[in-house]
Amino acid sequence: MTTIEPANSDVPRLHARPKPNTWFRFLRRWLFRFIGLFVLFIILFALAAWILGNVPVNQEFTHAEADGIDILLINNGVHVDLVLPIHEKEFSWRDHLMPLDFPAFDERYQVAAFGWGNRQFYMETQTWDDLKVSNVLFAFAGLGETVVHVELLEDMDWQETKSRKIRLSPIQFNRLCQFVSKTFKHNAEGSLVPIPNAHYHQRDAFYEATGQYHLFRTCNVWIGCALAHSGVRVGCWTLTPDLLFACLPSPPKKQE
Repeated sequence: MTTIEPANSDVPRLHARPKPNTWFRFLRRWLFRFIGLFVLFIILFALAAWILGNVPVNQEFTHAEADGIDILLINNGVHVDLVLPIHEKEFSWRDHLMPLDFPAFDERYQVAAFGWGNRQFYMETQTWDDLKVSNVLFAFAGLGETVVHVELLEDMDWQETKSRKIRLSPIQFNRLCQFVSKTFKHNAEGSLVPIPNAHYHQRDAFYEATGQYHLFRTCNVWIGCALAHSGVRVGCWTLTPDLLFACLPSPPKKQE
């Protein structure tokens, strides 16, 4: 005879665990995959940048002799400016940079610092206190136009440790300036196109530029390409200031 247990029996019963929501499991799985792929991308990106930044082009480069023209690279830790004399006969920037482009132009200025980058990021980030994450993402995504920033300086006597002087031959200097010049947009008359009322201070100006800024082509990559075009020993892909400086030649000896 079969015995039926009373409803209030103390015998424990096993209850089946509820199954996790199917959509939740699906989203969690793909979120973990996305995070894993993103981390892998960062690792491979950094590794590729380091390798290519330390593989030089123009390995045979040597500084020019007495007839050489000195240029300077100024590194602020994140961005590098290219400093060029503006009165050289091989390429005179005074024929291109008009005094009216600058709030206060003065003939004592002998050199100019050039930098290229995303228009929105560059013009809205005078100091690192002005840095906005939205502008960084906007620039790295390759959105928006580009500009060239030009700052006039009195001389090239820069004492900071994070700078490097390079001495080019007249031909190399001309090739470098031609590369930089082609980065500017030109109007129908062949003149540079300044951006009205766009200045950090009294001795600088912003100009319309060509090219697209993005994660793989930064301001430092632009400098590296300019140097490589002129024949200077530099890394293949100079994504950061440290990678830009990694393969540069030691400073030249002082001219007598």
